[in-house]
Amino acid sequence: MNEGVAAVAGAAIGGLLTGLTAVGTGLFGLKTARLQLESQESEAARRRRFESLTERRGPRSQAYADFIAAGQELIDSLYERQPQDLLGQFEALQANIRKRRSNVAIAGPEAVVAAAGEFADEVRAFRNEMAHRAWTDHPYNHKHRLERRLDEFAKAARTALEDDGHGSAASPPGQ
Repeated sequence: MNEGVAAVAGAAIGGLLTGLTAVGTGLFGLKTARLQLESQESEAARRRRFESLTERRGPRSQAYADFIAAGQELIDSLYERQPQDLLGQFEALQANIRKRRSNVAIAGPEAVVAAAGEFADEVRAFRNEMAHRAWTDHPYNHKHRLERRLDEFAKAARTALEDDGHGSAASPPGQ
């Protein structure tokens, strides 16, 4: 083989290897850029979700606190009254619970809304039993039913407020 052909062949092989290296580097760079873009998009979505949760946390917290305060006021009313005076006041406090429950229903999430509904249902059942004189003793002796449901609501509310946006949302009470 003469030197000219060898030089051309060597140059061709060298150029081919350089071209393949450039193509490989380009593909690797493209893949890296795609991964970086996906990571940035994922981080931006996570940040938007976190900021949204942070903005909603204040109103949610207030709605939950108002509901708990109304529930506690209703339970505390059982300490103060004679059974015959209690029903009218209890009904007024029950109306306040219904009003506060609507704020909780708007604030969400579902687990907290469900816990608020369970408390409101227990309040309604309790009121009906008082109205029909289902007990021979003071209604105060049955307040533990209301306290248990209000505690379940508070637990669901805390869990929802602790949610950092990474899918650790509250689950319904008892699950």
